[in-house]
Amino acid sequence: MELQAQTVSQTTQHIFSLWDILFSGGIVSSVVMSAIFLLGILALYIFFERYFFIRRASKTPSDFIDNIKDFVYEGKIEAAVDLCKITNSPEARMIEKGLSRIGRPISDISNAMQNQGQIEVSRLEKNLNILASASGAAPMLGFLGTVVGMIMAFFEISNVMGTVSPKLLASGIYTAMATTAVGLFVGIPAYFFYNILVTKVDRLVLKIQTHANEFLDTLNKPL
Repeated sequence: MELQAQTVSQTTQHIFSLWDILFSGGIVSSVVMSAIFLLGILALYIFFERYFFIRRASKTPSDFIDNIKDFVYEGKIEAAVDLCKITNSPEARMIEKGLSRIGRPISDISNAMQNQGQIEVSRLEKNLNILASASGAAPMLGFLGTVVGMIMAFFEISNVMGTVSPKLLASGIYTAMATTAVGLFVGIPAYFFYNILVTKVDRLVLKIQTHANEFLDTLNKPL
């Protein structure tokens, strides 16, 4: 008898299947899951694309600003412009804009560099708002899927004649809550990805501002 009971228990025991849990909640749950996975793929793409873009933009030679200063002191403006074009970094483009205004009042040079700086910052921050939206939208979609799934589960239970088994109730609940888990699984890393990129952008912007100020000080410094 004990052997038969163990056999029945083993045959009725459910095997945990992540795929069945994720996509067994009906059409609404499947749509929500698909949307969350798409957000996850989008977040990963934006993170790696921005990460390597910012990394490339940060690779300015350590002696760049010193060489610019030497060229300015020696009056070799064309050589300084050529160095900026070769360097091809955000700070190089800002300084190149300032070099093109040499001979005008220092306020005009500063304004031109600030305008170019705003363009460079905008390039660095491209699509970061989408990444931030993905970090917030994924958990919200997960909660939506859970709420809809719970409503549908209880609606089906209400149509069951007689006593509702705990097994049926539990099955509907854990299937519905799977969307919340997946939403958090996507949203939490996306949130960290966003903050990592924002920190890198802030550091690069501070570096650019420092070099821009050094360049303006060079123009103001008497020979």
